[in-house]
Order: sequence, then C-alpha cells, then structure tokens
Amino acid sequence: MYIEIENTQYYAYTASRTLDPAKETVVFVHGTAMDHSVWALQSRYFAYHNYNILALNLPGHGQSDGEPIETIEGYASWLVKILKQTKSPCFHLVGHSMGALIVLEAAGQYGDATPSIASLSLVGFSYPMAVSPALLDAAENRPSEAYEMMTQWSHTSSLGGEPNPGFWSAGGQMSMMENSRPGAVYTDLVACNTYQNASVAFESFSSPILFISGVLDKMAPAKLAMVVAEKNQSAEIVMLPRCGHSIMSENPDGVRDALNDFIHRHQAD
Repeated sequence: MYIEIENTQYYAYTASRTLDPAKETVVFVHGTAMDHSVWALQSRYFAYHNYNILALNLPGHGQSDGEPIETIEGYASWLVKILKQTKSPCFHLVGHSMGALIVLEAAGQYGDATPSIASLSLVGFSYPMAVSPALLDAAENRPSEAYEMMTQWSHTSSLGGEPNPGFWSAGGQMSMMENSRPGAVYTDLVACNTYQNASVAFESFSSPILFISGVLDKMAPAKLAMVVAEKNQSAEIVMLPRCGHSIMSENPDGVRDALNDFIHRHQAD
C-alpha cells in the first residue's frame, strides 16, 4: 500500500492486507540503502498472526517517492507522521541498523501521544553508530565499492550456510544496494555517523526495549549494544550466534522468535 504525506507517496508492505484498526501494528524500518524486503521473513509472520504490519520504505528508498533525508531526526519526524495517521490500538516499532536509530528517535519524538508505542525493538544496534572515513569516502565517490564493503562486513560468509534453500543473502543485499537511489548510501551513512541524540531519546521513552544483536556483527558490534542496553532498566538483550549484521537473513528464525516473544508479552492492556 501507499501512504501519502504532504502530497508524496511512500510505500509500505502490508502482506496484501488492509490495515485493521482493531489490531496492534508492527512497524518495520530498514537500514542504509535498503528497502522493506529485508524484513520479508519476519514481517510476513506477524501479518499472519493477528497483527497489522507496516514494513516501510524510507523516503527515496525502494518504491517510495521523495529523497533520502539527511538526518536521523528528519527520518524520525517522517515516521512520526506515518504513525499519527495510522489507526491502531498501539504500535510496536522494529528497526535495523540505521532503522534502529530512526525508531529510537521517533519513539522519543512521539512521546506520550496516542495510540501509544507499546514496545521498541532495536536490531543490529550500536551507539554511536560511527562510520569509518574509508567507507564514507567510498560511499560518496565510489558507491559500488561501498556496497561491496558493506556487504562483506555484514555477513559471516559470502558463500554457503544459508538457512533458506535457494536464498543468497549477500547477493541479495548487493543487488538491493546497486538498485538504490543515487546518493542514498552516502546520505544514510552520514546520518548515522552524525546522530548524537540517543541518550535523550532513551530518556524520553519508558516502554520496554529489546536489543537483538548478532554475536559476529562487525558493522554494529554487539558489545556496543550491550553497553547501551545495560543502562536501560526496561531493556532485554538477545544475542544470536553464527550471524553478523545481516541478522534478519542469516538467522531469520532467531530474529522472528525473539521479536514474537517480546512483542507478544508487551501487547497493549
């Protein structure tokens, strides 16, 4: 489906289902130069287990119109507009990598508005989400090289070991990035690198938070997520073995089970 904001159309995967205003809504937000399809193996599950889903394409990504936004705060403001025009008893926000920063900041901006944000799940999260100068330079001047670097660093193996027959996670990520909007990878990486508002966002959000990290994550090291998680009394931590930053495809069942358990326990009263 498409959601219109200020005369611009943004795409959201809903598993071909009309949103039911009586059902809780799980909102999925992707990372740098990606699109909604990174959540294919998780979003579909929730759609068939009594939830609405909105697996969003950020502005200037996938089928969404507009241009990539230069800051995490800007992306979060856009997400808040999506939430405020969606009828649901409550929301469960789920973000990966840059998307984790976006949903965190959006939760802080959203505050105590209704319907409430019942839970927040941060997948492949780190803060600060520093980006190396070499990757920033490649993203700005040689994007195909940046795609290769990010794909290699995101996976524990470039060949074999796929949990789903006929599925090649590294190849899929590379193809997705190659088809992204020109300049999107650089804009997104700069947004991650310059974001400094996480502490304020955490203080502004009091609902339960789940951190899901891959033990072998090189892009967003799990130890950085744990440092942040341990400072939040309402936080839960799930560490998944044998996977890196591309955690939703390298361990799809583990991510699905962690999200399902957490979201189910924190449904609206």
